[in-house]
Amino acid sequence: IEKANKRIFEAIEKGELIVVYGDYDVDGICASAILYKGLTSIGAKVLPYIPHREKEGYGLSEQGLQFAKDQGAPLVITVDNGIVAVNQAKFAKSLGLDLIITDHHTPGENTPDAYAIVHSTKMCGAAVAWCLIRSLIKKELVEELLQFVAIATICDLLPLAGLGRALVFEGLKILNKTTNLGLLALINESGIRLGSISSFEIGYMLGPRLNAMGRVEHAIDSLRLLCTKDPV
Repeated sequence: IEKANKRIFEAIEKGELIVVYGDYDVDGICASAILYKGLTSIGAKVLPYIPHREKEGYGLSEQGLQFAKDQGAPLVITVDNGIVAVNQAKFAKSLGLDLIITDHHTPGENTPDAYAIVHSTKMCGAAVAWCLIRSLIKKELVEELLQFVAIATICDLLPLAGLGRALVFEGLKILNKTTNLGLLALINESGIRLGSISSFEIGYMLGPRLNAMGRVEHAIDSLRLLCTKDPV
């Protein structure tokens, strides 16, 4: 985390663009929202990238890395993917990109040759992203972002015991009094009452709606929903 954070600060100081490379499921979308909101709050220039389910498939792709290069971003941070992207890490290096991998999936035999790796199998991808950013941002935002960790933990079917339970317990408190415009619209559309949201409402009503965008069209729309400041 320390090495990754040092590189993030360097990017902010130099005014470099950072591409946050997510995934099209709820965990990947929530993890992307956490890093987007967290990084922009400390002055970073951030461009989120979510691969297209049909055209690119899961995980870090050469197409996505080429996109980052074309946009002039020297730093790519993955969320909820990348721990098995050995060849893609080599490709990133060949393009001159610094790659920070944050993931929670089971690693393969070989570890990708990345600038830094933040990894744990004890939590969801959004929680790993939250751990990366939490020491850099204001305490109020650290707490606010826990609602996304809770949604991701439940939707990624992590056991609600130990760490997972603690994160969901705290995240539900925030979610039940949320001021996030996108979540409020989604909660309203789902016919849910704020203050009564539990793991059931997340797992069967909110989560599937966020997940559906990646199947119907493009998951970037779910990310836009979570990050928008525009009520319309």
